[in-house]
Amino acid sequence: MNSFVPHMEIFLPSQQTVWSSLAPVRKAGFVLYGGTAVALRLGHRQSIDFDFFSDQPLDKSGLYKSLPILADATVIQDTPDSLGVIVPVDVSAATAYVKLSFFGNIDNGRVSEPEVTADGVMVVASLVDMMAHKLKVILQRIEAKDYRDIAAMLKYGMRLDEAMAGARALFGKTFQPSESLKALVYFEGGDLDALSGDERAVLVSAVKRVKKIPPCIIRSKFLVDS
Repeated sequence: MNSFVPHMEIFLPSQQTVWSSLAPVRKAGFVLYGGTAVALRLGHRQSIDFDFFSDQPLDKSGLYKSLPILADATVIQDTPDSLGVIVPVDVSAATAYVKLSFFGNIDNGRVSEPEVTADGVMVVASLVDMMAHKLKVILQRIEAKDYRDIAAMLKYGMRLDEAMAGARALFGKTFQPSESLKALVYFEGGDLDALSGDERAVLVSAVKRVKKIPPCIIRSKFLVDS
């Protein structure tokens, strides 16, 4: 598995503090997705939540055994396939909090290879997989952070048509490329007024360049190779 140097500077002190203690999630087969995963790769913004995905059933008792920091956590979400907690962290004689979310039985697979952080702590989804997920997410909610992440990935060199192809492969008929393209340039609602002119221009330009969505196949039904 390839590695990359994460942009740790985007972390709050509380996230810096818990980072190394999250290493067991890699051994448990979890992969980091979401805004923090994108920010660790690109360093474009601060993101405070950790979203861990696994293709296996969620073993909550195993998580509590392998992650001592969960002992004092407050549970904010608890379903058969998800666990969300707020973890208290002591930082500079004060208490801060870090949100961790774990999701099991993610059966969409992946279209590219995840990478491990250079320090070996965490496996992070590929950019094309993360953009594919973001293109689906913007059809379900209106939040500037998702558009900001997509714009950052586009500026980094990712192709929108390839990410659209990835989303179609991952989500099948539940993903409508035309609706996602429309959503990318409809800057109304939610907090989308927070998007900068540059971010909007990047999104509009990328949408205009999409002429055809190329073929794409699922690389693996597993989010990370065992």
